[in-house]
Amino acid sequence: MDDFWNAADETLEDLQRADLKLIQKTSGFRFGEDSVFLASFAADLVMHKKHVQAADLGAGSGAVSVLLAGRLPRVRLTAIEISPRPFSVLERNFALNQLQSRCTALHGDVRDLTLLPRASLDLVVSNPPYRDPGRHVPPARLQNDPQLAQEWRTAVETTHLTLDDLMKSAASWLKPAGLMALVQRPANLPDILSAMRRHRIEPIALRAIVPLPGRAPTSVLVAGRLHGRPGSFRFLPDLVVNALPGQPGPETRQIYGEETHDGQSST
Repeated sequence: MDDFWNAADETLEDLQRADLKLIQKTSGFRFGEDSVFLASFAADLVMHKKHVQAADLGAGSGAVSVLLAGRLPRVRLTAIEISPRPFSVLERNFALNQLQSRCTALHGDVRDLTLLPRASLDLVVSNPPYRDPGRHVPPARLQNDPQLAQEWRTAVETTHLTLDDLMKSAASWLKPAGLMALVQRPANLPDILSAMRRHRIEPIALRAIVPLPGRAPTSVLVAGRLHGRPGSFRFLPDLVVNALPGQPGPETRQIYGEETHDGQSST
């Protein structure tokens, strides 16, 4: 296992699901609860299908992809990532977990519609960039390294990948009635719904992630269906992360029953 990761600048997380593990860089963008909740939400959408062709758009180091593969044993997934350093970790995470027969890492630009065949996917998942460009600075620990700072901007700012770009690619690659699942900041919800409909992805479900009962959402999970029927949209019950400060709620314990992470939020 030591051949897969470098203890000097990487950590190895035990996902406690089917022996799955995740390599992460100690610097840069690290996965958190949004990735875990997105994988669970997306898996529930297609749990009834025997075989699922899926793609993770902007996969980073592969947290969502690996977690989704753990929940869907028959999934065939392509994970697309543009930044070289996260992509190298993504490849190693698939190899480490012996997922190469089911999961393919693809180094490329999500906006390139030639990366995947048209109308080939049952499911698209994404934890896309969520911040407007130029309004925030990278964390202090990354500011002295131009490569890491640019990697951070690619992951969190919409300079390179906008919601419109994301929906355009998803609509091209999804089969008719194919499903899309993403997690985003609540402030971006109007833009998400507008972009979905511009590209014929009908929003069908919304679920708020709230840190404590009675608190405002910190993230939202949104699902859409290509060429879906208008009027089928529904609100799902809030996903309450903690029943009390520091005490995970019942559903969080259920979702994390076989999954753990390092406690750092990915957003």
